[in-house]
Amino acid sequence: MKKFFCILTVLVMALNANAQLSKIPQRLEIATVEDEENVASEFEVFNSPKDGKNAYWLSVGHLGFGDEVVQILFDPAFELFLPLGSNLTEALANLQRMQELFKQAPGTEIELIGCLAFGFPNDKFEVVKVSHRKALLSHSLMFSVEREGYIRATDVPKSQFGSLVSGVKFYSKLHKKER
Repeated sequence: MKKFFCILTVLVMALNANAQLSKIPQRLEIATVEDEENVASEFEVFNSPKDGKNAYWLSVGHLGFGDEVVQILFDPAFELFLPLGSNLTEALANLQRMQELFKQAPGTEIELIGCLAFGFPNDKFEVVKVSHRKALLSHSLMFSVEREGYIRATDVPKSQFGSLVSGVKFYSKLHKKER
């Protein structure tokens, strides 16, 4: 009888532990690029499945605090996430739409939705401006969120954004079921 209760207890504990693990959000990395100039910046496309459905996201890393010219990085916890779609085809199309800004005149911008959150995306969406910037010989995309008169922003250089898009294309070729 004692063995029966011990086995039953172990089984119940294992089932509870398994049920709790499924509620922990996941970030399944698809493509990542690190900024050589800014060690704190890492740009990533990942899949965060929820309720059995894929959800692809772009993380442009941690945002600075300031205005359009000067940004001071002081928040190493919160990241800016932009939803890309529910399959790789949508994700790639949204990334290429952002990449098209590099062909436009500097200052051209689009508005998307995104969320500034700790670790994982949430449902508290706000407007994110994505604008093409040119400084001397380099091009970049500035992702910015305006809050109460100040701007939280980060820049993604053209070469690194291109590498991110190439990484997603390569991943898409390898994982045809996720298209």
